[in-house]
Amino acid sequence: MQAPLAVLVGALVLGGCGQQRGSVRESPFTLFGRDDMRAGLPFRRLDEAANKESVRQYQCAPLWNGARRCSLGIETGLLIAIVDSAQRVIRLVAARDSGSPNRYDVHGLLILRDAVRDTRAAWDSVGTLYRDGMDAETPQLRWLDPTHRWGGSLWYSRAHRADVRSSPAAMDAALAVSLPESITVTDLPSYSLWMERRPPMPAPKPIASPVKAAVRAPPTRDDLLTMLRSDLRALTIAEEGVVHASGNYETQLERLPFARSDGVVLQLVRATPDGWGAVATHPLLPNVSCVVFAGNVPIPPLTQREGRHGPPGEIVCDP
Repeated sequence: MQAPLAVLVGALVLGGCGQQRGSVRESPFTLFGRDDMRAGLPFRRLDEAANKESVRQYQCAPLWNGARRCSLGIETGLLIAIVDSAQRVIRLVAARDSGSPNRYDVHGLLILRDAVRDTRAAWDSVGTLYRDGMDAETPQLRWLDPTHRWGGSLWYSRAHRADVRSSPAAMDAALAVSLPESITVTDLPSYSLWMERRPPMPAPKPIASPVKAAVRAPPTRDDLLTMLRSDLRALTIAEEGVVHASGNYETQLERLPFARSDGVVLQLVRATPDGWGAVATHPLLPNVSCVVFAGNVPIPPLTQREGRHGPPGEIVCDP
């Protein structure tokens, strides 16, 4: 952009993060306090801002399931948007230029550090901070809003910060004066669903063998887990379609338009207009289940054997 620090940082430094506007369904997490830089927005809003503020424009490349990765060079590195097939931004990342981490003048670095500090303060006011185990190599700070739909995160690398291992408090102090490698805002269920639909790597072609009479073998454990995942993925797609059309999640399983696999038992649990959870089981997999949830679910469903669940929108199964 023509004046990237002024565009991406100055708005926050000069005007503060301010109160977020819009629907309760709108993400409270923004990049650098800008209302036009948040997950869930139509991509055209980002594109319009680039047209007004920059001589550079977004360059987009296709991904799977009709999505695109659109990137724009800015002073601090890259602005990257993952845009789904409905042209909604499901993840927005401000990534630093790791190839030239020290090319900014001291004044610019101080402004950027203040912007990160104010961003953290703004996110603290609207979400809950989680520290992801505070991996000493690549720590990540994550925030979730009360509905568990929207997230923000700061990711740090070891290369550009002090190597502090003594205690969580010392780690927090080190990160407070360090610059993250990336700042990310995400529509968590939509992004997890998109990642679930990532196509698998092509399998190697089998060696030809003499043709034998086809014998239908019983489904393997992997086949059954694939069925459970597939049905929960279809359920998530249906729920996401409903909430984007009406603003509320569907609470009755039979009203959702999707096909189920033979033998799979699906249960919609703790479903409200603001959130839902689901459990998938199969009679041939005793004590094994897969679970998923999205939105505001105070107690997410847990898998039967190991009592596990993932972040919003991510399907998790017993091993």
